[in-house]
Amino acid sequence: MNSGYEYSRRFLNAFIGIEQALEKIVKNKRRVPFYQLVDLAAKTDPFVREIAIELKEYGDLRNAIVHERIDDKPIAEPHQDVVERLERIRVLMHSPPTVEESFLGPVITCNLEDSISAAITKMHANSFSKLPVYKSHRFMGILTAEAVTYWLADHLTAELNLAEVTVEAVLRYLHNPDNYRFVPPTCSLVKVLKIFEDFSHRGKRIQAVLISEDGTETGTLLGIITVFDLPRIYQILEKKH
Repeated sequence: MNSGYEYSRRFLNAFIGIEQALEKIVKNKRRVPFYQLVDLAAKTDPFVREIAIELKEYGDLRNAIVHERIDDKPIAEPHQDVVERLERIRVLMHSPPTVEESFLGPVITCNLEDSISAAITKMHANSFSKLPVYKSHRFMGILTAEAVTYWLADHLTAELNLAEVTVEAVLRYLHNPDNYRFVPPTCSLVKVLKIFEDFSHRGKRIQAVLISEDGTETGTLLGIITVFDLPRIYQILEKKH
């Protein structure tokens, strides 16, 4: 049961934690009003952008608790569910869920010297539109269904024997070889969303975010995230907050 102004105390503590997280996002040394802080953070952080209106409403409630009083008593006292909601947001902003919690697992790949027929068979059997390509343990790029289509269009008049065509030959038909990013298992899902958004803002398409043990191309591949996983990421974030 709420004792005195316990909910107000918890609310303000959570609010301060969120404010600190926002300041860290915007990397602003000077103090700015909370509304402005939310707007600045929303420009770069997908999660903040999603809940910006809600955060501003909490800012209004904070002002009512702190500044508006009758007989030296706050005119507003937050409900329990509001306090718990704000506390969950604080936790999420300071300790967001990471890719290792939901997206680690075996990744089907192909070799640069594999036949394109073998690669296409893997793609078809697993309903994939893309495959990471390796040469021994060296990452070489991502084979896409689009690249296969472009290659086929360029060879329609030739007698095709797909078993004799290598993945390497088709990989050259990628219009945008810079179509991936590597992240470590500790990477937050919010950062993954930002990677997809950054590509979109530049008018480019990212094929995959690849998870390796050290976040580099040379690390052991531990998982993969594609655009088809974005609804799942949003669902995870929604459950967390």
